[in-house]
Amino acid sequence: MPIIILFVLVDCNSFFASCEKVFVPRLWRRPVIVLSNNDGCVVARSPEAKALGIPMGIPFFQIRHLCQRHQVACFSANFELYASLSHRVMLCLRQWSADMEIYSIDEAFLKLPPIEEGEMETFQQNLIQTVFRWTGIPVSVGIAPTKTLAKAANHLAKRLPQHHFTLTTPESWRTYLPQIPVEEVWGVGRRTVKTFQQRGIRTAWDLSQMDPLAIRREFSIVLERTVRELCGECCLELENQPSPKQSIQVSRSFGKKLQTLEELEHPVATFLQSALEKLRRQKSYATAVYLFLGGKSATMKTENWGTTPFSTGTTVELARTSDDSLEVLPQVLKSLKKIFVPGISYTKAGVTLLGLTSTPFPDKYRMFQSLEQNQQEDAHREKHRQLMATLDQLHRQLGKRSVHFAVEGLEQEQDWKSRQEWKSPAYTTRWEEIPKVR
Repeated sequence: MPIIILFVLVDCNSFFASCEKVFVPRLWRRPVIVLSNNDGCVVARSPEAKALGIPMGIPFFQIRHLCQRHQVACFSANFELYASLSHRVMLCLRQWSADMEIYSIDEAFLKLPPIEEGEMETFQQNLIQTVFRWTGIPVSVGIAPTKTLAKAANHLAKRLPQHHFTLTTPESWRTYLPQIPVEEVWGVGRRTVKTFQQRGIRTAWDLSQMDPLAIRREFSIVLERTVRELCGECCLELENQPSPKQSIQVSRSFGKKLQTLEELEHPVATFLQSALEKLRRQKSYATAVYLFLGGKSATMKTENWGTTPFSTGTTVELARTSDDSLEVLPQVLKSLKKIFVPGISYTKAGVTLLGLTSTPFPDKYRMFQSLEQNQQEDAHREKHRQLMATLDQLHRQLGKRSVHFAVEGLEQEQDWKSRQEWKSPAYTTRWEEIPKVR
């Protein structure tokens, strides 16, 4: 039997909806949907909900009656629960291969050691059964000699009752790639799809028959690699260590309209602290912060009052690269005061950390200071560094609201948070919400 090295893509099925079912057995055969911020739109559907014809992204108010009629279980997004269960799934997958790339919260690539072709069926069945037994999450498995083909195999696996599929031979590529629309091919963007379709490239097989060099000249080296990978040529290796993010954004829509500067300071400070904590986690530093606000302003039309969308933003240039909340927060709040416009009903806000670097560049005015001033400043910043490390550790051990800045507001002052009328408990991360068996 021939021995080959393969890529395996493991993808959790309807992940957010599946997470909601894990600790509630009565939901296992019921349709389940998960809603976005403020319970606005559908962001996840169980297979039963898909069978009812509920589309992805549809506003909830448009299907409320359908959900009531078919007893659809509705949940507000519970990312704390989803992240915890994702971590458990990834730990489970590592027993199959230490050479693994976590691609997203619900997907991972594995690179297997040499395996006989006759053992693939047993391997896939064991992997699917083990993940479900250990975590309660159903997964689909696609196997192929390249990452792009593994993605295609996984796409086909989701249609099958056994939830696994292999694309390991040129014969299988000729048979099954014509069944995959070109828009489903990994690495093909929306704009590119339109161009491909105009030229008659409608399936993954059509794309695989294109000249890679011509694709590179007209489009990009990324698409050239996609074509080569569809032909079985391995161009993409696993990324065992995820690349540092080039920017970090935290934004939310509010659960109610905010009118005053003081009310806006609470969410902006909370978003900024969350972004800086993520920045410290990846050991990077920011050179600037972009702050944006969105809302509605009242307008008068002849006899009726209406509303006009409003948005504004500003970039805060930092004197030096920083990951220090105590240093960055006052500068951002100062800029917030400058762009705040009275009379606006603010409905959302966000911050984006820009110009991320792994090198802590010094203050650009440092060269004009005396040696003693620089030493004092270094000692001061070392205290801040230790304080931020302690704060992050407390958040990991006790929760993000265990210790926070006063400007973030007390619990009763955080009524701006997104509406989550149907949020499930944090079954795996909070002692007080652990399920009890009676």
